[in-house]
Amino acid sequence: MGIDRRSFISLVAGGAAGSLFTPVIWKTLDDISIWTQNWSWTPRLKYGEEGKAPALCKLGSDAYGIRIKTISGRPVAAEGNPDHPLSLGGICPLGAASVQLLYSPSRIRNPKLRDGNSFRDIGWEEAENLLAEKLKSAGADMAVISGDETGSVTDVLAGLAAKAGSDKVFLMPGESAPAAGALAMFGGDGQIGYDVENAGYVLLLGADMLESWGNVCRNGKAFAEGRSRNARYVYVGPAQNGTSSVADAWVPCAAGMEPVLAMGIANCLIATGRDRSAWPGYADFARFVQTAYPLEKVSAATGVSEEMIKGLARELMRAGRPLVLSAAGSGQGLGAFEAAAGMCLNVLLERINVAGGVRVLPWNPQVIDGAMDRKTLFGNDVTGYLTAVADGGAEAPALLMVHGANPAYALPSLSKVLSALDKVGFVISFSSFMDETAALADLILPDSYAFERLDDAYSPYGSPQPNYTVAAPVIKPVFDTRPAGDVLLSVAAKAGLELGFESFEDVVKAKAEALGADFDEMLGGAAWVGEEFPEQMLVMWTAPLQEISVPAADGKLALAPVTRLKIGSAKMATPPFGTNAIRYDEMLGTDMYVLLNARTAGKLGLKQDDAVKLAASGGECRACVRIFEGVMDDTVVAPLGFGHTAWDDFSKGKGDNVHKLLAAEIEDGTGLSRFATARVTVSRA
Repeated sequence: MGIDRRSFISLVAGGAAGSLFTPVIWKTLDDISIWTQNWSWTPRLKYGEEGKAPALCKLGSDAYGIRIKTISGRPVAAEGNPDHPLSLGGICPLGAASVQLLYSPSRIRNPKLRDGNSFRDIGWEEAENLLAEKLKSAGADMAVISGDETGSVTDVLAGLAAKAGSDKVFLMPGESAPAAGALAMFGGDGQIGYDVENAGYVLLLGADMLESWGNVCRNGKAFAEGRSRNARYVYVGPAQNGTSSVADAWVPCAAGMEPVLAMGIANCLIATGRDRSAWPGYADFARFVQTAYPLEKVSAATGVSEEMIKGLARELMRAGRPLVLSAAGSGQGLGAFEAAAGMCLNVLLERINVAGGVRVLPWNPQVIDGAMDRKTLFGNDVTGYLTAVADGGAEAPALLMVHGANPAYALPSLSKVLSALDKVGFVISFSSFMDETAALADLILPDSYAFERLDDAYSPYGSPQPNYTVAAPVIKPVFDTRPAGDVLLSVAAKAGLELGFESFEDVVKAKAEALGADFDEMLGGAAWVGEEFPEQMLVMWTAPLQEISVPAADGKLALAPVTRLKIGSAKMATPPFGTNAIRYDEMLGTDMYVLLNARTAGKLGLKQDDAVKLAASGGECRACVRIFEGVMDDTVVAPLGFGHTAWDDFSKGKGDNVHKLLAAEIEDGTGLSRFATARVTVSRA
């Protein structure tokens, strides 16, 4: 049975699968183990020469180098690349499943055009000609959404939009934009990196460094080496997780209030009486902090005692090479002012562009004339734009191109996002997989998978140094797909919007040349690493900080969304192999578990395994209760990554989409959306 875009949007927004999508029930892990041995599409090993080829993994929130094991030239397994500066031999759960996904049943095998309530297969010539016609007719009335902030395909998209006269180019939410915005508030300019490897004391304000913050492979290696030299790690957040369980200490803090705690610690640092009078803007900054964040107020908002706040400040001052990492627990949704709260501690401790501190990296070099640069892109808010379209505050574009992103699933204020997508004249998806956005598109031009195309990545968020990685194709396309970069350049020429490059390889070569990197060496697996950092003259009060709002006691619970890579990411659903790693206490039947402590559950009249409904202004989710004492009072922890309505039977209909509960608020002064947490009611289903 087919389903049109409007029906699909109604289905997702309502959160009900109904009879249109029948899930495959996960009976037992043993069943799945048997299934994985008998899938018809599972690649069978060939006898032949064994090899290893460098590649890129971009399935999570970061990008890093991996190695692909091949037999007779066919990929059979992925492993960490010990020679890559961001892998250091490690690999994340999604990277470990990356070869399997090459053959996934959710792969889109050829171009598709919507035909009523379903799709019909078309050839590439027809597909490119149709896109060229749409570009010419739309002109400036077009928009772009990319989920790849490190790659040059985004530059091609931005250049194409600029040629057409449009400035509506957006990246999916992440940590880079608020971090760069926070630096700008202090007068800085550049991408933000962190020298975790050389830090002697790391205060993790919501930053789940081993699961969702920055590059988890590199972080894991740095963490292990840091412990061997007695570095100290302190995690601050509303619940215990994989990072807090191995850190030296866990400081329970109300969900979303970690930035308020940062300002309380700043108050303590100011109170030491150290003479900073010569610092530009320091007097105004100190006055604001002491007035807006007295310790009793900070303690009440965060649940952290005044003595603990003072103790954290003392530890930071006494530590050798302290470093503060500030993030949302799920790795997305932090506001720029909230990021600035964590940044101010690094500034006060004089930890900018020093060993073991914050690093300011140069921006991604621009090689396509007119293309919007990353700095500007970070200031464009996709959630705010789509919400404005839904509410009538902005005109829906005649044409929307989506690459490497799944906005129909992975954005806050999801019901409004879906409403906005329904208003778009023509939606084009460049997805490799039949994700939720591809399922509602009008035209699908399937991008070749990571190992089938040339790809690149410049300085993913958190990188300690500028770096650039280029990965050559490991295998020819398994299906009738084409690299999005080459398709876009071909279509640009047909539409009379030439970008100055004939192939995507030429774009990547130009970027390597701009950096002074050897393109041929990089194709062989050598990453380029820079040694220069832009000088920064930071001022404590270039843009007056805003007081971070504290939720009123309204009887609701604080929602703490978490990212677990084995479940999936904003780009990727749960790989079939990933189902083996989902434990009995993370899913009951097809219902996901949310975490409450016994005290909170008791107040709500709930017990272990009870079916519940979580409700917020954005929507509702279903789940089951798991009692876990590693959660603060009046807090509910919910996993992101479940609740898919597309992809394949291993992901579809399992759990619910927590993005439906997250409502974005536009941050005054920056125009960025913040949605790191929410207030929800929890009741019996």
